[in-house]
Amino acid sequence: MGSMRLNRTLNTLKKREQGFTLVELIAVVAIIAMIAIYVTIEINQSTDDAKVGLATAFLASNVPGAISSYRSRHNGSCRGFDDVNVGSNEDLPELTGDTDATAMKKRLVLRGLAPTTPWDDFWSVKYEDKLVIIEYPVSGQNSKEIIEDMEFNLTDVGKVISVTSDEATGLTVTYSCS
Repeated sequence: MGSMRLNRTLNTLKKREQGFTLVELIAVVAIIAMIAIYVTIEINQSTDDAKVGLATAFLASNVPGAISSYRSRHNGSCRGFDDVNVGSNEDLPELTGDTDATAMKKRLVLRGLAPTTPWDDFWSVKYEDKLVIIEYPVSGQNSKEIIEDMEFNLTDVGKVISVTSDEATGLTVTYSCS
């Protein structure tokens, strides 16, 4: 009798030591994979939302502020904004990697603007007939939706004269400099 009890106890211990079956392991790995996919999608979506917010604030508030800062320093005028010789006592920053950076862009960066977009692309600027025109590229998987959202957010913003979009390149935002 004693040996039968001992055998039953040993069999019970062996069953406990066997661990998980292959099906159980596959089920756990599948559940973890689905959770990881869900979390990744949610993080990417919130990252895009944050970047849209940053870009909209940049174009709706920061750019007009930098233009106003330049104007206040130059007797209410934007003359010479893109002229390298104007304000020769200004120490214009070097914008590493931005080989097409104009003096105007450097002056705007000097007044607090980031030299790149939240998607790490370089934006560009030009000055024509008292208008400051920002070419603002948008890249990424959801660029079409992002461009639409930003265009909607910038419509009827006080300092913005016009906003045009192009799926391939991004946004063109025009400001008055008068």
